[in-house]
Amino acid sequence: MKITIDHIVSILLGLVVLASVSGLPPEIFSHTKTFAIFGVAGIFLLMSIFFFVVLKKNIKLSKLDLISFGFFVFYLINFSDLDSLWNIGCSCLLLLFVVVRFMRKIHYAVLFKICLCAVALLAGWGYLQYFECISSKSDFFLLTGPFHNPAVLAIMLSLLLGVVYNSVISFYGYFKRCHILLVFTIIILFFGTSLLILTYSRASYLALLVSILYNFYRQFVANKQIKTQILYLIGILLFILITIGGTYHLKPKSADGRLLVWKVSWEMIRDKPLTGFGKGGFAANYLYYQADYMKSSASSAEKALAGSTHLAFNELLCIVVERGLIGLLVYLTFIVGVCLSYRDRTRISLVLKSLLIGFIIWSMFAYPDQVFPILTLWIIGMACYLNQSSRSKNCFLSIHKAASIVLITVVYCASFFLCTKVWIKWNTYHNLYICLNAHNFREVFKQTGYFIDFRKEMKGDISFLYLYCKLAQMENQDKEFIHTVHYLEEKFPSPDLLLMKGDYLKEKGLWREAETAYKLAAYMVPTLQIPRGKLAFLYNEIGRKKEAVEIAREILTEHVKVYGFDTFKLHRELKKIFEDELK
Repeated sequence: MKITIDHIVSILLGLVVLASVSGLPPEIFSHTKTFAIFGVAGIFLLMSIFFFVVLKKNIKLSKLDLISFGFFVFYLINFSDLDSLWNIGCSCLLLLFVVVRFMRKIHYAVLFKICLCAVALLAGWGYLQYFECISSKSDFFLLTGPFHNPAVLAIMLSLLLGVVYNSVISFYGYFKRCHILLVFTIIILFFGTSLLILTYSRASYLALLVSILYNFYRQFVANKQIKTQILYLIGILLFILITIGGTYHLKPKSADGRLLVWKVSWEMIRDKPLTGFGKGGFAANYLYYQADYMKSSASSAEKALAGSTHLAFNELLCIVVERGLIGLLVYLTFIVGVCLSYRDRTRISLVLKSLLIGFIIWSMFAYPDQVFPILTLWIIGMACYLNQSSRSKNCFLSIHKAASIVLITVVYCASFFLCTKVWIKWNTYHNLYICLNAHNFREVFKQTGYFIDFRKEMKGDISFLYLYCKLAQMENQDKEFIHTVHYLEEKFPSPDLLLMKGDYLKEKGLWREAETAYKLAAYMVPTLQIPRGKLAFLYNEIGRKKEAVEIAREILTEHVKVYGFDTFKLHRELKKIFEDELK
């Protein structure tokens, strides 16, 4: 019976990984960003039912256990918005960490096979999009898988492929005896790696390569002479530097854009070096700093690169901005603890550590705290690694049986509470999806009580708040519009938000305030023409004709970064209004 339950729980753990890339459940608002939260939370809460059966009899803790759990609480939870869907999902991940850490037996062969299925699913999804058999989830990218961005598809493929490659390296003797499994693994590796290459994600390439090189070093080089080890490490370092230099030329403008983000971020760090801006502070403040920089000292090349971003593209930098040097110390304590912890006694722990190394490498160029499937894989990998390492002599504290009962009680109470919360959120997000697909949506919006229920449950969802803001403006609900705009200006500003605000202020005759909003939007992203176009229309209406004509001439003669239908309409209106002056 025990063996059966252990297998069931291991299968459920594997299904948690699969749920994070499955695109299920469907029919929920902001599907590409929320499906993983609902899928992972649902399967984990089912898995937690068996916790009292699969709990280890003798529980031992190490310093890294305490450091890891404390760090994840610090890293994942936004204490200013505990009731948001994201925080509920992260709370499920914390509970998942506890459950997996204290499982008596994890069947890693089961996890490996489900990881293979996950790679096959992502690869199949990607190829169907590449050959245009199914549509992409984005208007701007061909390859996204079930996600909104190819970078997420790439890193999930990279980390899962890392698990498969490193498992083959570590357990090659086993694979040689299982010919069918080896053949399937090679086929999936071929198609998965080929699709990863098609994503052009440099950070994901590097994460996979370093993960494999680390495993190779620990398997075949670590026990050799010091001279051999040093030469290998120097070779790896040179390889990484050459790879970074080579991949720069794949998308040089993208790389230069990240350098600009890092440069502006240092200005934020200088203002609040010790404690930072708080959780979510980067997204709340970065564009204001970028606007100041564009206004004061940016070069023409930097103005061409600036985009409407809320991501730091470097986890270390983001943590310093949001949590200050204190947060950086906490993060480095955790990372150093992982890298220097236990001498990996088993090949499984080495595969898991290689996964964690790959994650750390990717985080230096990306934004793991914003991608729920990545966090899920990270939490599972870390919990499994600590579960393996609990046999080490580094464990210093044994938990009494009474404490085990308390732990079981806490897990079940927390699971029940989170299950209720997830169900409420699912109903809200599903009902909003249905509402958005109904023909009478604007009529539904006019029923204030119905939409207030949405807002109550989704007050921390930025996508919903932007939608709510637009609808409030369309329906002339001034109080709701102003309240939502002020909240978004503090939490998630953007040029689009400032354009909505400027249009509202202009309509109310507050021309100076409208001018300020349009100018700020233009400074945030100088290549955007619409903010400057609206400024030209405003100046024309209030009699500042000369300034309006200058802006119109500049817009119509400059190179357009992205020429879409909105740009076409803007140019047509400018030519129509300023036809005589532009001759």
